[in-house]
Amino acid sequence: MEKSRLISTIKKLYKPNFSNLGPTDIYTYFVSTFPYNELSKAMSSEDVIMASFLLPMVNTPEVLDKQYDFIKFNLFGFTLVEIDSEYSEITCDICNGDGYEVCDECGGEGTIDCDECGGDGEDVEGDSCGACGGEGKERCDYCEHDGTVTCNECGGSGSWDDSDKSDVSQWFFVSYDKRLLDDFIALEEWDEVKNEIMISKKAISLLRKQEVIDKPNENIESGDLYFYEVTEEPKFMKTSNNRIDISNLTDVG
Repeated sequence: MEKSRLISTIKKLYKPNFSNLGPTDIYTYFVSTFPYNELSKAMSSEDVIMASFLLPMVNTPEVLDKQYDFIKFNLFGFTLVEIDSEYSEITCDICNGDGYEVCDECGGEGTIDCDECGGDGEDVEGDSCGACGGEGKERCDYCEHDGTVTCNECGGSGSWDDSDKSDVSQWFFVSYDKRLLDDFIALEEWDEVKNEIMISKKAISLLRKQEVIDKPNENIESGDLYFYEVTEEPKFMKTSNNRIDISNLTDVG
């Protein structure tokens, strides 16, 4: 959306309480509350970001034009990744996560042909088989009449630990505060800038998502190390729920 049109749009959307909210709160409201969320679906992801930064400034229209240029020029994104688990729990592909398999002995029936009569239900004299009562079937002892047995691959758990992958939580942020960018690049521990980012009037928390990644090369420990990347030319894309992702910051392996 061109600059003049976006500014005109947000002036129409402005509510007095927006001036007291941080950009993350406005962004969350904008993408989740009717009718704003319907409009955000029709906007580009970058326009949604720009609108979220600019809406609190609508009550000072004389600065909107310059602020738009300033934000656009200085916009950058960053991602933070926390290792939730060094080993990713993978669904067992043998039992599809059920923890059990169909019994090979009885084919899942829970019964097998009577050993005495061979399944005919009659003895050699043509009378009803005394062993199976004429049913021709007897209880399958291998699966204890259940028709299923514990999966040998996963031991019944339905999953197994893949040491080549890690479970992570990944946070995405966007800001135009160059001082914050410098602090972020220089940080050694996330806690050094965590609170500053969360309360910043110049940063938006876009989303948090959990995913499985190929294990990073570093020697990692659960919940102990963080990996992060910064880009000064962020590319935005919308997720299925209209939240926004920074598309070129997903590789942390």
